[in-house]
Amino acid sequence: MAAAIRMPSENVLRVALGVVAVLGIGVATYLTVVRAEGDSPTCVIGGGCHTVQSSEYSELAGVPVAWLGLAAYVGLLVAAILPGQAGRALGLFTAVVSFGFSAWLTYAELVLIDAVCAWCVTSAILVTIALVITILRAASPSPTPGGSARRSAPDPRSPGQTPESST
Repeated sequence: MAAAIRMPSENVLRVALGVVAVLGIGVATYLTVVRAEGDSPTCVIGGGCHTVQSSEYSELAGVPVAWLGLAAYVGLLVAAILPGQAGRALGLFTAVVSFGFSAWLTYAELVLIDAVCAWCVTSAILVTIALVITILRAASPSPTPGGSARRSAPDPRSPGQTPESST
């Protein structure tokens, strides 16, 4: 007999999302600072970071993609901090949009630019993890005002039985 898979609690998912968001803020901040200084990111694996960072795809309507990433990760951090439906909705929306944009950028790296940036891959992985966490959070039971998600157990009495008749 297979054991039931238990969903992580709201708090565990919020902490996990917060950790992913902070890591993403670190990556996006590094890329933002490097770009602002006119330098190329240090590419520890591969070597396509300069090519990607200097390509036409490194900006959207004149806004550096790293800035957009920074904004997205801050949005995910805010979502992790916010309890309940507001945090769930903000997190899921931000993660879905970020994942879609990240998928487009990954396509651009592989097909259009023909170079891969390790920092961008790291960010894509973090966004994918954030998407999974926010989907789990959206699918988990809503917490009660006391802070824990509670599911009521089925009533062991037969359907017509009242508390008085069971004694």
